[in-house]
Amino acid sequence: MMALLQDKTEDRTRILEKARELFFFFGIRSITMDDISKHLGMSKKTLYNHFKDKAEIVNIIIDDLIVSHGNKLNETRMISQNAIDELYLQVDVLLYFFKEISPNIFFEMDKYFPELSGHFTHHRHHCILLGIKENLERGIEEGLYRPDLEVEFISNARLNQFVAAFDENAFPEIDFDVTKTLNKLNDFYLHAVCSDKGKLYIKS
Repeated sequence: MMALLQDKTEDRTRILEKARELFFFFGIRSITMDDISKHLGMSKKTLYNHFKDKAEIVNIIIDDLIVSHGNKLNETRMISQNAIDELYLQVDVLLYFFKEISPNIFFEMDKYFPELSGHFTHHRHHCILLGIKENLERGIEEGLYRPDLEVEFISNARLNQFVAAFDENAFPEIDFDVTKTLNKLNDFYLHAVCSDKGKLYIKS
């Protein structure tokens, strides 16, 4: 019995890992249950024994991504020496989780998977936005950010920067690269919010 349960768990893990790989590279809409079973060398019957439909697989993968990303963002505050270091770590976390994901996924979710899009919207406003606000407040308290910053306004502007960084249509006249774009936006942001002390720290 234990061996059977282990086999089922291993099969589910294999399915989710392969589906995640396919969804993130090709987008969600274009990948079918047929595609997943073929890439796994697994019958569709076995696939449906583990998951009711594609929507169930997509929900599990996206929810796992959101939880993992939120946990990593929370870690950046604990391991960083100050607000500026935390900011760089936040960018690293974003790149780690989203660099290999097809940008089409976010637009597909908005158009074809509104419930999933709602999950991401909730994550943006209850995890990422909160993290930005707390980082600004920390930086002001540490004297690394300007004391006159409008935290609410800047937090929302920063959140929109993150969204734009993964949208190649937001930067149509340049050779789009997520890493370069996010790093440039980060430099722009830091020079806008940093105090003289913060700017000296960046240069050091």
